[in-house]
Amino acid sequence: MNGKEYLIELTNAQFPVIPAIDTLDSLDKLPNVETYIVKPKDGADSGLEFVTKDELRDKVDSESKNTLVQPFINLEYEVSFYFIDKEFQYAHYASDKVQRRELKEYAPTEEDLTFANKFIEWNNLDWGIQRVDACRNEQGELLLVELEDLNPYLSLLELSDETRKNFVEAMKKSLLKTLQLKI
Repeated sequence: MNGKEYLIELTNAQFPVIPAIDTLDSLDKLPNVETYIVKPKDGADSGLEFVTKDELRDKVDSESKNTLVQPFINLEYEVSFYFIDKEFQYAHYASDKVQRRELKEYAPTEEDLTFANKFIEWNNLDWGIQRVDACRNEQGELLLVELEDLNPYLSLLELSDETRKNFVEAMKKSLLKTLQLKI
């Protein structure tokens, strides 16, 4: 993925994502909340700001469409699903929303995997690593936060030895397949 334009595309296609817009003309696509998140389309978390609805006009350049606007979601926790060659490998979650970097292995339900697979299929990348980052909102729904296929951080040290070994083996097979070598 290059930038976050895909979040607008997924919002417009009514996928289960935190809705995103890049122009205030589309503000009606977002829920009416007290706080919005404004961030650069081509950035990571740098430049992220929390603003009120009244402050949006000063923060969003609707002509350049370089800014992404999303409603602030009060989440229960974040979860990431890791795939190699479209095959699920493992999941992590941050059970404490304040300590977002303290990850634990997560045992996804079939419903969770169905959710994550929607984005893997949509992304249409037949090979390599993809990470589906989501949050579970207060209503229990998973919503996409980010789809990462360029340089996903894998958090391998937080895995059990067996899961880490299986992941490394799957990655080797993927690389060999990509190089058109037989295993």
